[in-house]
Amino acid sequence: MSNLAQFKVFGTRPQNAIFLPQVPFNLRNDGKVGQWKTGEDDYRGKEIEISIIKVAQLFGNLGKTTNGFFLQLWFVAAPDCEVLPSNTVCLTYLKTRSIAQFSQKVTELMEAGEPGLGIFKGSFIKHSGDKGDYYSVVWDWRERETEAEIEQLAQISEFMATNPKLVDLSVNLIGLDGLPTEEIELIVSSAKAQELEDNSHYQALASS
Repeated sequence: MSNLAQFKVFGTRPQNAIFLPQVPFNLRNDGKVGQWKTGEDDYRGKEIEISIIKVAQLFGNLGKTTNGFFLQLWFVAAPDCEVLPSNTVCLTYLKTRSIAQFSQKVTELMEAGEPGLGIFKGSFIKHSGDKGDYYSVVWDWRERETEAEIEQLAQISEFMATNPKLVDLSVNLIGLDGLPTEEIELIVSSAKAQELEDNSHYQALASS
């Protein structure tokens, strides 16, 4: 039995600290049904409360979206958010309307200080379009209230002080943070030109 206590296959999860898995816990926002989910059909509900620890702007292909802009959010579930693993680094991606609403919310909050010190709540709002109804993510924010929430902020601060490598190797996206506008425009125009060339090639093959 003593040997079993030393038996470790997947490493050790730290106690009373933030845990970074080898593969990020990826949470998806399903715009068709308006729920958070993991995988294809493991639904976790319509709202989450989280502490955001990193934000990155990206461009490329993800899911069914080609040559799109994405916002990569790294976060830890708030202590009372029971639908996600506790004190574990998670990841999600925003696009289009969800990016716009999040960016506006953060811009407003920054007048009063650092938004990352508080708790974000991500839920869904319904829209109607030419292709039917769909949902985007809408964000609210509040200050930390409980002792557990304040303690978690200290744990996050200690974790971020170690300069963790927050990288999602499952996607092939181009990072845009820090790039000048001219370089971003070149990346976008080159990608769209390549897409047109590929489409023309496929059409030529189909008609031959």
